[in-house]
Amino acid sequence: MFTDSDFLVFNDPTLAGRMDKIRATLDPKFETIAKPILEILASDGQDWYAHVAKHRMRKIYAPDTTWVAFSTNKRGYKMLPHFELGFWNDNLYLYLAVESNMKPKQTAEIYPKLQATAADVAKLPNNFVLSQNHMVNETLPLSDYDEVVKQFKKVKALDVLVGVKVARGDKLIGTDGVDDYLLSSLKTLLPLYEKLK
Repeated sequence: MFTDSDFLVFNDPTLAGRMDKIRATLDPKFETIAKPILEILASDGQDWYAHVAKHRMRKIYAPDTTWVAFSTNKRGYKMLPHFELGFWNDNLYLYLAVESNMKPKQTAEIYPKLQATAADVAKLPNNFVLSQNHMVNETLPLSDYDEVVKQFKKVKALDVLVGVKVARGDKLIGTDGVDDYLLSSLKTLLPLYEKLK
């Protein structure tokens, strides 16, 4: 489903142009892959919903990333642990996300849960990575998890995201293998979600 040409949407420097390309190229693919993702997520007995990023607050600058998020809330996702599948100009990613929008109201509840998943995170395959900001295209090794969780409690704008990335140019891009990889990675993350929800 996802091909190398999908990354070309980020070559358009204008807000209107890039948004048109995102809507025409990436959003339909997000809607398509949402179907098998929602089927997997529904196995926990909850109702799940796909939220394709609309970037409505953008007035001047074109978005550097775009995504579809999956949560158990029909109206939104940022205030809950959720999954995000998206694009940067050089990679495709899938994260289990606990974002700063949960703070400070939910910090006391989510922080101990994040701490309790440390052993599970440490057992993830070595292709999994960590990020502390969903709006920055940078990752850290999973070995930094404990420190990132500690910082999450202290720093207002910090997130905790665990997942996988597929680099532009990877041999999976443009094959059915990329979908299989993303769905398999989602299944690997589900036990972590169960401890965070």
